[in-house]
Amino acid sequence: MNAPAAVSPPPRLAPDLGHAFGGVWRLTFCRFRLPGHWLTVVIGLAVLTLLFAGGPRGGGPGQFLDWTMGFYVTFLVPALAFMAAAGAMRDEMKSGTVDYVLTRPVPRPAFVVFKFIAHTVCTQLDLLLAFGVVIFFTAMHEVPGIAAVALKLLFGQVLLVAAFSAFGFLCGAITSRYVVIGLAYAGIVEAGVGQIPTQLSRLSMTHQVRELLAILLHRVAPHATSPGVMGTTGILLAFTAITLLAAAAIFTLRELSGPSDT
Repeated sequence: MNAPAAVSPPPRLAPDLGHAFGGVWRLTFCRFRLPGHWLTVVIGLAVLTLLFAGGPRGGGPGQFLDWTMGFYVTFLVPALAFMAAAGAMRDEMKSGTVDYVLTRPVPRPAFVVFKFIAHTVCTQLDLLLAFGVVIFFTAMHEVPGIAAVALKLLFGQVLLVAAFSAFGFLCGAITSRYVVIGLAYAGIVEAGVGQIPTQLSRLSMTHQVRELLAILLHRVAPHATSPGVMGTTGILLAFTAITLLAAAAIFTLRELSGPSDT
C-alpha cells in the first residue's frame, strides 16, 4: 500500500506594496468619512471661528497677522496634528487591528510609512477647512496681498502638519501616554529652548517655521545665520523623516500580539 503523499504548505503570498498602500489608504480615508469625524470637524471650526472673531483688537493688519502666525500656524496646527497622529498610531496597535492588518504580507516599516502618508494627507485636507476660516478673517482685517499671504501661511502649515504628524506617530509607537511626552516636548523644546535667543532655538520646529514665515511675509529682515527658505524646509523634512523612521523601527520591534496599555 502506498504511503500518502506529503502535503506541502501553500506558498506564501508575495507582498504587493502597491495594493498594500491602496488598502491602507482606503481604511484611513474611510475613517475620515465617518459622521463622528465630521461632527468633530464642524465643532472645531465653530470654536476656531469664535477664537478668531475675538482675536486681537486694534493694532492694524500687522498685529493680526503676527497673532495668526503665533496662535494658529505655530501653536494650534502642531497640537492638532500631533494629537491626531498619535491617536491614529495607537489605534493601529490595538489587538483587533493588529490581528486584521499585521497578518497581511506587508512589512511593518512599509505599513507605518503608508499609514503616515494616508493619515497626513487626510489631516492636511481637514486643516484646509480651518485654513479657510483663518484666511476669511485675514481678509476681514484687510491684510494686504492676501493671496501671497495665504500661500505662505499654507506652506508653513503643510510643513508643520507633516513634522508633528511624524512626531505623533513616534510618541504613539512608544506609549499610550503620548500626551505626557508631547507636553514635555512642548514645554522643554518648543516653549523653552525655542525662546532662547541663540542658535539653540533652532531645535524648535515651530521657531523655525515662525522665523521662516516672518521673513517670507516681510515681518523681519533675514538674519545672517538664518538657514533660509530651502534650509528651513530641509530641516523640517529631515525632522519628519527621522521621527517617522524611529516610529517605524519601534513599531517593527514591539510585540503586538495582544492588548497593551504602555
